[in-house]
Amino acid sequence: MPGGRRIFSRIQPGSAYPSSTKSCGSSGSHAGDDREPNLIPLASMVVLPKHVVLPEIPMDGNMHFEIILYLLGLVVMGLQYVNLYKTVWWLPHSHANYALNFYLIDPYLVSFLAIIMSRRLVVCFVQEVLVCRTSQGVVYWLVQVVRVTVVVCTVMMLVYTGYYVITEHSPLYSLFLGYPLATYLILFGFTVKPLYRRYQAWPRPVAGMERPSTKHRGGVRESSPQSSSTSPSCPMTGPSGDKDPLLFHNCTLTPDVVREEVEILKTDFNDRMKQVLFNSMLSAYYMTFVPLCFAQNTLYYDTWWVGQHVCLTWLSTFLMLMAHFLSPRYLDLLHRSALHLGRWQRVEGRHVHVPYSAWSELQVWPQGALVKHVRGLFKAEGVNVTAEPGNSMHIRFYFLFHQPLHVMTWLLGLAGILVLYQFFRLVQSSHWSHVLSLALMLFCNFYTVFKLLRDFFIMTKTYRDHDPAANTQ
Repeated sequence: MPGGRRIFSRIQPGSAYPSSTKSCGSSGSHAGDDREPNLIPLASMVVLPKHVVLPEIPMDGNMHFEIILYLLGLVVMGLQYVNLYKTVWWLPHSHANYALNFYLIDPYLVSFLAIIMSRRLVVCFVQEVLVCRTSQGVVYWLVQVVRVTVVVCTVMMLVYTGYYVITEHSPLYSLFLGYPLATYLILFGFTVKPLYRRYQAWPRPVAGMERPSTKHRGGVRESSPQSSSTSPSCPMTGPSGDKDPLLFHNCTLTPDVVREEVEILKTDFNDRMKQVLFNSMLSAYYMTFVPLCFAQNTLYYDTWWVGQHVCLTWLSTFLMLMAHFLSPRYLDLLHRSALHLGRWQRVEGRHVHVPYSAWSELQVWPQGALVKHVRGLFKAEGVNVTAEPGNSMHIRFYFLFHQPLHVMTWLLGLAGILVLYQFFRLVQSSHWSHVLSLALMLFCNFYTVFKLLRDFFIMTKTYRDHDPAANTQ
């Protein structure tokens, strides 16, 4: 039996296992006639999982991260122009004085791409740097004027450069600049997603014995401190900022609360993945693919190499965004909720005659419990199980996060493969443009690998120091 705090369930304490037709009452009522002497109350078998408290791990601030991401975008765009417009200036009869044919590069297109990819940096600067704590006075209005000025200037420069790009190229080429809008509508619809209201680095947890009461606003919980029992090993966590919605975990034996929490965390995780996929695609598209679309028809370049550069850019930005949005604190939060959710394993037909109980959505089921559901016969796996049998979303959530290092291991493996491939190609390369391109991108990916390795070692050490029998892996 896995370790943990044994606690009586507050929901249906009279249920019994194993029995498909019998039920036992509370300890003071109906004791005798309808109860089998060898039945064990489910409440005495329910175990409250223990959770690991992660140490403080330094994380990049949003502004710091956006600066690094923007610099990476500028670097990969410059490298793509090197791949397209490089010269052989060292040859005596090359008639080239520079390493690039700068006269073939459209400065308005370069400016347009640099401005459009700075949108996240500008929004982050306006939201986090240009912030006034007071809501009145001269300072407040001065800050508001500066914020509006920054946004207006950015939009005006974008319109100015975009106008010249459209007028100097055919309308067909100009359509390439608007293709990501269709992807945005598919992922997010006709809504404007905030960049740094829900998607920010997780802060350290606030330890305490109080559990905040919850209410809903748009599928996200807000907290107001009230005195109620909870486990000190399940501290509340949430984004910084008094006005930001909070995501947190409460140790509870109320099944509907656990399932509701899982639904909220699943929605938030899906939103983060959409942000990661869209922004990584956008960086690779505007920084490396659009320069190919606007290249001259008579230009000769290595098609395979520039295509490889597009793919490597997408993978590099994808890993960088994943390492930022899926921080160790956030993965630990999902792991805690998965431990309370548990999983149901479908039982084969040969066990159909084994005694079982009828599944109830109000019951916390212990490990090994057999229940009958409309989808079939299921066996409980986990410290305790509150999931719905046969629910595909619950199955995926438990599979991804019941081991806290699953996602981190996959990210680290992908980053390692990417770095090894780049290093292998670097050793084989002989052209100066190829060496420069791979070396700079490899240097950028080393930073992501360092962050993933640091987080992986800290999480591994923290979970290993606890007893595996207590399900604190």
